[in-house]
Amino acid sequence: MKTSFNSAIIAFVLTATTIFSANAEDKEVKKVTGFDSGIYASRDGKLKINIDKYNNEATAILLRDANGNVIYRETAGRSDKKLRREIDVNQLKSGNYIIEISSKGEKQTKVLQLTEKTTQRAVTVN
Repeated sequence: MKTSFNSAIIAFVLTATTIFSANAEDKEVKKVTGFDSGIYASRDGKLKINIDKYNNEATAILLRDANGNVIYRETAGRSDKKLRREIDVNQLKSGNYIIEISSKGEKQTKVLQLTEKTTQRAVTVN
């Protein structure tokens, strides 16, 4: 009886160990990125780009039109840890633009859509 009890405990321990090992391998390890970025438009027609760097590599910002032409380009140095830029997009034509931020093989891409502001006409009769 002691032998079967010990065998059952050993089998339980081996099974539990195998299950926990399998679950540990299935979990995805979150990769640490070299930078984070935030991009938003202000009411005055300016594009605000915020970059926080976690690596010691150069980081590039590109703004391209729909044809791939570079409208704006800037490279932040290796020692820069925070980058805050404001790009005036008031003079750009309506359409789609692509913002690319890249550093050491990592790239974040966002699509910027510029449209014309429409005005509404109000009619009153007195």
